[in-house]
Amino acid sequence: MTFLLAILGAGVGGGLLLIGTGLRPGARRPRLTRAERGCPPRAIPIARLGVVGVVGLVVGVATGWPVAAVLAGVAAWTLPAVLGPDRAGRRQVGRMEAVASWAEDLTGTLRAGAGIEQAVITTAVIGPPQLRAELDQLAHSLRSGVRLPQALRSFADEVADPTADLVVNVLLQAAEHQARDIAAGLTAVGQIARDQVSARLRIATKRAATHTSTRIVITVVLATTVLLSVATADFLRPYGTFVGQLVLAVLGAAFSGCLVWMVRVGRVKDLPRILTAAPGVEAGTR
Repeated sequence: MTFLLAILGAGVGGGLLLIGTGLRPGARRPRLTRAERGCPPRAIPIARLGVVGVVGLVVGVATGWPVAAVLAGVAAWTLPAVLGPDRAGRRQVGRMEAVASWAEDLTGTLRAGAGIEQAVITTAVIGPPQLRAELDQLAHSLRSGVRLPQALRSFADEVADPTADLVVNVLLQAAEHQARDIAAGLTAVGQIARDQVSARLRIATKRAATHTSTRIVITVVLATTVLLSVATADFLRPYGTFVGQLVLAVLGAAFSGCLVWMVRVGRVKDLPRILTAAPGVEAGTR
């Protein structure tokens, strides 16, 4: 029976992970892989996996319930992202603000009479920190003799941001088709980026109350479960049976599904990118 419960618990854990993976939004913007960029693959978060394993082991030993051990491990893996601050959203907003600042710097430099390449190199030196690495690489490519359109497309692929694509597209139109009044186009793009940032901040403010409610609900559920298991063990004893483990697995899966759904509906979709590499074509050869 214990072996069967262990298999059941593993199946429930795998199902929960599959639910989370299936509900996670797919990639909305194509990016080069780390291997294509010459970077080593990301290391497995050993410390995080260790914490998950310890939490699952402790809960499993304390309760003797395989399903509880699996649910505890899944909770240790997912709850920090659910309960913690929206770092990804903040990074996204920061990147938009950086793009808007760069567009404004380009506008001022171009209106001062500089050429496009010179304006890009000049603004890269004083570029916002969120884009500093990509702008430095762009300036280095131009100084090394790389053609402006090729360097701009490589920059767009590296940043992989829809708002940055708008800025790069204006510069490409000027470089490849001798478009006029670049400063006006960059001003418009900068204003679009500022408007997007304002909208994201308004959404984040309205979501704060929902996020707080979610934290309260999760905290109450976990605290109640711990108190019941410590103070009134007999109350939870039915969950130690085979049927009880099935019920616990269903409740855990339902609770996890609700959390995943709440996280998913709270995300703001990115705009589609307008500068993307065609399949099988390198950014530098377009």
